[in-house]
Amino acid sequence: MQIKYLIRLLYIFLSLFILTGIYQSINYDPKYINRAIIQIDFNKIRTPFIKRVFLKSEFLIHNIFVKNIIYKKNNESELPKYKYINSAIENSINIEEQKTTNIKWHRSNQNSKSQRFSELSLINENNVKNLDVAWIYRSNDDVGQIQSNPIIVDDKVIVPTPGHYIVALDSKSGKEIWRFKSKSKFPAQRGLIYWEGNENSQPGIFFSDQLGLYKLNILDGSLVKEFGNNGFIKTNLSKTAPVIIDDNLIISTFAPSIDFIDLHNGKTKWKFFLKKKNNGFYVNSNSRLGGCNPWGGISADIKNKIVYVSTGNAQPDYYGKKRPGQNKFCNSIIALDAKNQKKIFDFQEISHDVWNRDIASPPILGSLKIKNKTINIVIGLSKTGNIILLDALNGKPIYDMRFRLTDDKSGIERYYLDLEKPNQLEKFEFTKKDLININSQLKNEAEAKIKNKKFGFYIKPSYRYDLLTWTGYGGVPWTGGSYDDKEDILYVNSNKIPGIIKLEKDNPEKYSIETFNLDNGFPGTNPPWGSLNAIDLKTGKLKWKIPLGEFDELSKIGYPITGTENYGGALATRGNIVFASGSLDRKLRAYSSYNGSVLWEYLLPSHSFVAPSTYIRDNEQYLIVVATGGGVLKKKYPKYVTSGDTYIAFKLKKK
Repeated sequence: MQIKYLIRLLYIFLSLFILTGIYQSINYDPKYINRAIIQIDFNKIRTPFIKRVFLKSEFLIHNIFVKNIIYKKNNESELPKYKYINSAIENSINIEEQKTTNIKWHRSNQNSKSQRFSELSLINENNVKNLDVAWIYRSNDDVGQIQSNPIIVDDKVIVPTPGHYIVALDSKSGKEIWRFKSKSKFPAQRGLIYWEGNENSQPGIFFSDQLGLYKLNILDGSLVKEFGNNGFIKTNLSKTAPVIIDDNLIISTFAPSIDFIDLHNGKTKWKFFLKKKNNGFYVNSNSRLGGCNPWGGISADIKNKIVYVSTGNAQPDYYGKKRPGQNKFCNSIIALDAKNQKKIFDFQEISHDVWNRDIASPPILGSLKIKNKTINIVIGLSKTGNIILLDALNGKPIYDMRFRLTDDKSGIERYYLDLEKPNQLEKFEFTKKDLININSQLKNEAEAKIKNKKFGFYIKPSYRYDLLTWTGYGGVPWTGGSYDDKEDILYVNSNKIPGIIKLEKDNPEKYSIETFNLDNGFPGTNPPWGSLNAIDLKTGKLKWKIPLGEFDELSKIGYPITGTENYGGALATRGNIVFASGSLDRKLRAYSSYNGSVLWEYLLPSHSFVAPSTYIRDNEQYLIVVATGGGVLKKKYPKYVTSGDTYIAFKLKKK
């Protein structure tokens, strides 16, 4: 009798023990269709003893209890609302961390990994307030937007100008050393690279303009005759910085291809085409221009001989009837084997994109220390506000991912990435709650502007109505981010600006898109309209988020800083500083990498839509900023944006 009583007590105790553990670890999420509605995470258990027991018995509990009793499975015969991809962390190979000094600045975006992070720390959070102008240079050839970091080679700063020139400046004085005139306007608009040379070829600067690819002598700016046709080869339109792996010079073009060129003679060795019939839609792959192109840029893992490419949307239209299917390789991150000339993997964020939400900046490469492993990663930054985090060797996600089916009822499986981790930088489901609410007047104006317009979550465009949605104006712009792969922190700017899409009735393939601004020039949504973000990739969570930029009209009446539409990106340094200059208020600012607080600011003569660069000369650290403004933002914000031709370098005041 006593034994039966003890067995009953033991049974009650075990039941309570198990129920307590299950209760504390349970997570109910009805959003998921093709995975469990009820999720179990034993790490969430708050009672230490129960947590230890459950973690040690995880396999047994999952397979006997959780799997058979708690999980609710979907109907496999129906098209799922979500696709779910498991994290690759458990199967990732523990690799030796690839350490880089990140001091040289031989390529726009700092290095071939596009990290745009500097180990220099002479300028730091304690003395940045003492920054002063070291020199100013004006190109005097034109005014307009430059979208490229300078490169720094020895004692020279190499910069493109708003006109036809590549110019070399003395890094200490800012005096012009030489200038080279290209065949067309906007040389190296989004980047250039310096190669140190070898026994087969002399050093040189590689860049593209509207017509082709050049190689210049670093000493005097002359063409290197041994390359191509006297230093020049004709290519498809390319604006971004090339990368170099062994004897391969690799460029991304505005045609749908990545071109592998012989570094020494300029002959084409291999092309990887992004648009063909078997990719889901018809296209002339020999076109000089076209959608699904790698206009956002490329990066390279030199050690493993892998090129990483981010690609645009399929075509510059919001209709898409003539390009049915998945539109494979568009809106994607692609890894290419430079040695064996083959594709390693491709990862598509959005299938059949009709919203212009491509991955518009170069992939960022680095390492990540997570779950006692150090792995190679590739980071894709999207106009959706997503941070696409993949294992760089196999393309598998670092964190669990899900893809959500759009509300397009055309019958095409159109999925888009719907991330939980890393945290999405901006929300992209537009609702009435997002309308500006600073005061009743602005709110009423915004409500009047959305009358008879459709808005929501990935609504299909139509000539029957205007569509108000988060467009290519939002998320992460083409300028990319800054990654500290020792601390595993990503610094990146983002925008939250909606647009209005209109299709023509007689020709729905033609469209217009405009920013959803009010009559006073402010966006018709609640701020912040632009932000600077710090993300801890070890946890996938935001470390901090602050508004980037301000409108004086609002600041003067005491309204909190709103942020503005911003470009240019950030530069982070080991001095615990993040520099950013791409906001509409013309200010270059230094932020604390710890919490985003403003440490220093400087009003530029013209707008800068390029991230700053930094270098060292004679034991002094310099910060250089391109202030040429203009471009698309001048047309969108004529009241605020100016154009110029100015380059400014800063250094610490001498005591």
